[in-house]
Amino acid sequence: MINQNNQIKISAETRRSIFDKIMSHVDFLGVFQGGNYEDQNIVDFLKMIWDLPAMPSEDPRFKNAEADARQHLINNDDWDLTYTFEDRFNLLAGDVKYFIKFVEACVSPFVRSSLEEIIQYVEEINPLLNRDNCELAIEDYIDDRPHYIIKSGIGFSFDRKDIHSNRYTIYVDKLGDNKPCFFLESIRWDDYGHKTSFYLDYVKVDGSYSRVGKVKICKKNVDKTLNVIPKSFLSLDSNYCSLGQDTSYYYKIKEILGEDAMAFLYSMKDAAVFSRISDHFENDLGFRHSLLRDNNADTALNLGRYVLAGFDPDERVNFTYKTRLAYSSDYDFNIKFDFGRINQDDNFNRVIAIIGENGVGKTSLLSNLAKSIANQQKDCFLPHHPLFTKVVAASYSMFDRFYNIDARAFNFEYCGMHNNEGGLMDLDQLKARHKRNAETINALNRGKNLKKFLGNILPNDMLEGLFKKEDSSFKYDVYEDYYGKMSSGQTMLTNLIIDITANVRSNCLIMIDEPEVHLHPNAITQIINVVNLVCERFSSCCIMATHSPLVIQSLLSRNVLIMERDVDGMPVVRQMRVESLGENLTTINEEIFSNGQRDKYYKRLIERAVEGKESMEQVLQELQNGDLPMSLTSYMLIDKYLNHD
Repeated sequence: MINQNNQIKISAETRRSIFDKIMSHVDFLGVFQGGNYEDQNIVDFLKMIWDLPAMPSEDPRFKNAEADARQHLINNDDWDLTYTFEDRFNLLAGDVKYFIKFVEACVSPFVRSSLEEIIQYVEEINPLLNRDNCELAIEDYIDDRPHYIIKSGIGFSFDRKDIHSNRYTIYVDKLGDNKPCFFLESIRWDDYGHKTSFYLDYVKVDGSYSRVGKVKICKKNVDKTLNVIPKSFLSLDSNYCSLGQDTSYYYKIKEILGEDAMAFLYSMKDAAVFSRISDHFENDLGFRHSLLRDNNADTALNLGRYVLAGFDPDERVNFTYKTRLAYSSDYDFNIKFDFGRINQDDNFNRVIAIIGENGVGKTSLLSNLAKSIANQQKDCFLPHHPLFTKVVAASYSMFDRFYNIDARAFNFEYCGMHNNEGGLMDLDQLKARHKRNAETINALNRGKNLKKFLGNILPNDMLEGLFKKEDSSFKYDVYEDYYGKMSSGQTMLTNLIIDITANVRSNCLIMIDEPEVHLHPNAITQIINVVNLVCERFSSCCIMATHSPLVIQSLLSRNVLIMERDVDGMPVVRQMRVESLGENLTTINEEIFSNGQRDKYYKRLIERAVEGKESMEQVLQELQNGDLPMSLTSYMLIDKYLNHD
């Protein structure tokens, strides 16, 4: 099939990369592999790309290229594959249309014998095509297998393994022949200059209609969608975004399509079900002024994905997670997270802390959890995979493991010290990220939110200078000037809040590894307060991995999970046995870190001080610092050792 899209340009470098990738498969000829003269063979494969009977032979014994190829590939076998494609037929340096046909043939259902093979080749080729802003996209289905062609643009395909591609043709204003299908009827309604409205109908095999509901579709930087939307399509590209205008739209699609609903909604680039799409369009005027104009549409944006999954929106994020931790790879570790009903205003369970000694696996647990959510590893969760719209992983620890999470199919954002290669960012790279996030905060009109959050950290005179009076927008240039006036801990904490404020979304999971790093005790309690405010404002929740009893002192005991190792060295988790909120730090330390098999230094010191003494006064004279009173714990321990016999 000749691709008629003249916009497609594939560079010599990209052609070489794709050709080498395809040639690395010894069976890339598929059903044409190794056939003889009578069977399907490589010459038949070549005829899918070039019109061999019309091309001249380079051997005077034969009248055309087909006979030439049969002689040298079937009869004599004296052309190897590299010579055939690169030299004889000039695949890499010739007209791009032949290279396009070659790639399309390699993923064709006429060549590949199974769906799994087709998907494997497409997943290997598309990242290379994306370099030149093009992509293999589904054009049709043949015997329930997708037929791909190369299209200009990116965003037609989807790399979620649990979602196949849409197979229902979507027609616009004029019904076609393929049934069952969907039909978009345009509505001439005007939203502040934007015309994005359609009615969506499902058309059955017998031609009868079933109304799905009203949907709005916008395209980046376009006012009138009808002027640009294809007249029929299997999938819109990533420049489009749609949103059902009521939750009933999602109920109806689920009722009609069942398991195919996710594939259909991705083809429509639905913002409610795929939060990365809504993030991409959050600043677009068509999205904000038209798609989200009605209150019912805003509700659909927040709840559509939960309607589709059949979950109670308030129960979707409470779950038990099963994983294998570092140094315990043959042991299933289970941990339960209960954030309560996170849309409820008076929810006191939004923040959960995981605490324990070094080496029990806290960092490993957070990294595994982020990876399992991002990669849709549903078998790791009970009763179901948590339906967060986004995960924001934040850390200023040099040892976090969030940076190496591949989450192309999920809305995941890493805010930490590492770059994509695992090395540490330098100061200029960190400042560039904070500046981008500051711009995002202003674009999303979150200056007032940031000011409220930073009010817990910065003095008022400094705070007022950071925000414009007329619209509370954040003045990042002023903030840069403050760098030298703030302590390193204050700078780190402020940057962390800027990063989180820019990236948090409604129904988001924030993950923070060791929030106490570089912070003094007052700052540690401040960050807990700020994280609570962020979670309340955005109906979200947070998991922290920490070593700090100060973090635990700010939380209810039911929101504290203690990780430790049992007598066999296996990681286990338990809850507090005392109420942690506002509790004495000594008591919290004893509850979390006390281990009868490990003598604490202060116990050994007191035991040595008691040796040879007969009274409390004698011991205190040796230990007490002037008039400072000893702690109650120390008094009780001295008394215990004095009266041991």
